[in-house]
This record gives sequence, structure tokens and C-alpha cells, in this order.
Amino acid sequence: MIRGGLMTKLMNTVGRRLWLVVLPLAVLNAACAGISGSTKPGGGDTTPPTVSITSPTSGATIAGTINVVATASDNVAVASVQFQVDGSNLGAAATTTAYSASLNTTTLANGKHTLTAVATDTSNNKATSAAVSITVNNTNSTTPNVSITAPASGATVSGTITVTASASDSVGIANVQFQVDSSTLGRGIRLRRIRRR
Repeated sequence: MIRGGLMTKLMNTVGRRLWLVVLPLAVLNAACAGISGSTKPGGGDTTPPTVSITSPTSGATIAGTINVVATASDNVAVASVQFQVDGSNLGAAATTTAYSASLNTTTLANGKHTLTAVATDTSNNKATSAAVSITVNNTNSTTPNVSITAPASGATVSGTITVTASASDSVGIANVQFQVDSSTLGRGIRLRRIRRR
């Protein structure tokens, strides 16, 4: 028969040894819970893409229709690149590499303009490229087309008649000067408004 004192010592020894097992397990469990709690719910991608315009170069003088080209990358995937001129969208967003858009500079006033590109990844994170400054300089070297539509060539006329002409140009018609025998048309002939197209 075990005496009470011996029984107490035995219980204390067993209790201490159990704590040596239970306490580390409790600490490990708490640490794991802390790690799990620091993970962002859903594990969403918050890294924005990177994007830069490679053509035209900043400071370039351009004319006519050009291609605006950009490179973009992301830690997951790039969904699209939207080009902008002076902060306004240039056409639809490009969704395939290489990212590019056609710019008809004749729709812009001559002078300085700014190009940017906005890249969006598949998690809807966005990034805007550094601005590229360009100078548009469209000079018109194309001569206009003009033809007299009345009277017809070879016609016999008398009295006061109306002389009409049709004129067109790639940019615009400033004026049409009628002439008779290489001299500016004078009095006695009624002029009709020039039709531009």
C-alpha cells in the first residue's frame, strides 16, 4: 500500500512531465495561429504592373499617322494597355503584345502634346507610364484639286453667266480665284459661292 506522501510526490512528478509536453505544443499552436492570421484573406494580388512607352521617344516631332508602342509586364498577367493623348483615350485598349495604337496626328493641332499608357493587370491593378512629350508638325505640301463645273468646256455663252468650281484638298481650301484669259475675273460676272468638299 502506497503511503500518502509517496503518492503526492508521484502525482507531482507526473504532472510536471505532462506540462513539459503540453506547454511546447500550446506555444507552437499559438505561433501557427499568428502566422495564419497575418495572411491576407483571399490571397489577392495587389502588385501593379509596370508600363512604358517605347515609341515615339520623348521630345520627338511627328506628323501624319504613327504607331504608339508600349511594353508592359506584371507579376501575374497584363490584361490591357490603354493609350492616351493629353489624358483622353486613344481608341480601344490593346490586349495583346506588342501593345500599340495608331495615332492620326492630323486630328491634333500643331504643337506639343502628351502621350501616356495605362496598364491594367488581371486583378484590376493599374499603373500609368511616364509621360512622353511630342510635337505635332503637319505641313501641307499637297496641292489642291480644282475644276470648273460650269460653263462646260466649248460652250457658247453670252450676257451674264455664273461660273462655278469644285475644289478639294487634304487639309482645306482657303479660296478660289477665278480668271479670264489669265486675268482676275472683274465686273459684270456674278460669282457663286465656292463649294468645298
